[in-house]
Amino acid sequence: MLYTLCGRDIAPDGLSLPPAIELQFGHSPQTHATLADGSHLTCEGWPRADLLAEAPVFLRITAPLDALTRMSFLALSLDVNPAMHRPALAWAARRTEIAVWCTTAFSDLDARIWANAPERLSHRAYLVETAPNTGVSDHKAAADFTGHLHLALPGEVAPLLNRIGDDIDEARIADLDAAHLLLHRLGHLNGPISTASDVATKEPQRSPGQLSRLRDILSEPTIYLSRRVRALAEDLAWIDPDAEAAWHETALIHCTETAEGLKDRSSEWPDDLAEFTALSEMIDDATNLLLLLQMDSGPDQVEDAAGLLHQMRCAFDQCRLGHGVAA
Repeated sequence: MLYTLCGRDIAPDGLSLPPAIELQFGHSPQTHATLADGSHLTCEGWPRADLLAEAPVFLRITAPLDALTRMSFLALSLDVNPAMHRPALAWAARRTEIAVWCTTAFSDLDARIWANAPERLSHRAYLVETAPNTGVSDHKAAADFTGHLHLALPGEVAPLLNRIGDDIDEARIADLDAAHLLLHRLGHLNGPISTASDVATKEPQRSPGQLSRLRDILSEPTIYLSRRVRALAEDLAWIDPDAEAAWHETALIHCTETAEGLKDRSSEWPDDLAEFTALSEMIDDATNLLLLLQMDSGPDQVEDAAGLLHQMRCAFDQCRLGHGVAA
């Protein structure tokens, strides 16, 4: 699966790959390796024999592949030691939105390992079987997956990428719906709000190369912000109205921590495009304002805080798509 996504065998001279490999978009192939002692090595291009000879435990590979413009991939090879299965899957679950269980044919061993996987992985998970001349598995545990695919590897990943692409589109709409729900839950919406379709109708103001840089740098913080907004909306949906007053402080802390997380990320952004500078200034202003809102914890303050998160979410979308800085 990994070789098919990359379009090449990425293990030179038959050397072993580490148990965890991440693929991300980049303008040119580059390999970042983490060794067992926590040190790091970087080389231009795909993994080299001398780098793999250092026995890295994790590789991050960036490459200009079309599939990586919309998503990144974390490939996890499970250790033969059953005691390591759950910790490895728990580590991956924190970094994963969609899971793909790839195996030759789903077996009892696959079922036992999957049964101990963190629940978060099963929310959106696909089973991919690659054994030739077989259909998808009829194993009882295989019914737990969102969908089943049989792919002839190497070479055939388009059906899987198409399904994941549809999931991404659905998730983007859900992110905006969650933001709207959050504002409606706390109070009335004031003024018009930009939607994904509104943004998509505008002409990009950046060259293809600049758009690629914006997406490369802003994709991860956009996902982070979406997760935080969605989590807050879901928490609000389950609040007992009689206990809502006591929850205001917790909600404001959540919003402040979100802004501070974005601030940490923006500190490493370049300053050669106006979008990076404008978003950094917006995040700084929002962080300062959220700290002030915490001093007067109440429904009005939480509504203002939720509005700030939504404004930042819309601004990230506009900047990432090359439509300039949101007003």
